[in-house]
Amino acid sequence: MLGMAKARLLAPWTGVEDRSAIYHVVSRVVGREFLLGRAEKEQFVKYMRLYEAFCGVRVLTYCIMSNHFHILLEVPPASERELSDAALLEKLEGLYSSQHVDLVREQLAVLSRSRTPEGREAYQNLRESYTSRMWDMGLFMKTLKQRFTSWYNKKHGRRGTLWEARYKSVLVENGLAARTMAAYIDLNPVRAGMVKDPKDYRWCGYGEAIAGNTLARNGLLRVISELESDLSNDGWSGARDITRYDWRSVAGRYRLILFDDGVESSGELSGHKRRGFTSEAVEREEKRSGQLSVAEIARCKTRYFIDGAVLGSQQFVEDVVTSLKGSYLPANRKGSGGRLGGRMKSSNLWSLRKLAENGV
Repeated sequence: MLGMAKARLLAPWTGVEDRSAIYHVVSRVVGREFLLGRAEKEQFVKYMRLYEAFCGVRVLTYCIMSNHFHILLEVPPASERELSDAALLEKLEGLYSSQHVDLVREQLAVLSRSRTPEGREAYQNLRESYTSRMWDMGLFMKTLKQRFTSWYNKKHGRRGTLWEARYKSVLVENGLAARTMAAYIDLNPVRAGMVKDPKDYRWCGYGEAIAGNTLARNGLLRVISELESDLSNDGWSGARDITRYDWRSVAGRYRLILFDDGVESSGELSGHKRRGFTSEAVEREEKRSGQLSVAEIARCKTRYFIDGAVLGSQQFVEDVVTSLKGSYLPANRKGSGGRLGGRMKSSNLWSLRKLAENGV
């Protein structure tokens, strides 16, 4: 008999500290079939942005492929300030029909004037039926995938689940780990041989940012800009203050990261050539930009990015392990993960799970 699914690993400070958390989430189409074409990718991005606004999370970057998707998601602490009814209704307008929103508006207006305990309880229950989905990675993902599945099944006349099992998530440390993960995500279409330059792929954060989308640009500004000092006390409000950073200069820095991380290479054991940029292309980009001032960007194996559970510095991983012992992790767990091997040794990035060097 199959056991119950293990609870998903969340940042140990969630609900305890006023601090945001960054996750890399991945989900694949059932059977890994190539079901997502241009129209499907456009619709997925539309829903992703709608639920991003509603849930109060931030998509730092993303990539929608033909049979799976990646999202680098920042989840803020739950707001202590209660949303006004007007603010809640404004959020609902992005998700529901005008008739539905008008009905909720009328119900809130009537119940808010009630002076009975039953009326006040009904008022709070109505509000919580919507606000309970905010500031939560799991509910953001669940709602997004369910809404897209309903749209897809209706469009294609099919039934049943669209996604393979549960989505995977990795807790990512702010800074080098987040920048490395962002580059890995935006390089997916290059690695798959779909485009030669990630700026030419319409359905990834980098491509959308180059095209001028403000949300996509803000996500990459958040990843690349030196905000570590701002994040020490109030990660979410500090991360929002990105207006002082120049997009053109940050875009150049991120492009260098993409080209440096995306150079073509041969597998250490298999000898299989990994698609990417030629050394000449990388050199051209370096000469054109003239600077490589960001921290070293490691060339990571896919398994660490999807199955590593936690990615960051040694201290970050150790702190997470200590906080989760006795709850998510066994109380007698020994060790706190391991340093990423192979070409990753010089990066000082660690993973919660030690993965085989020759793993797929």
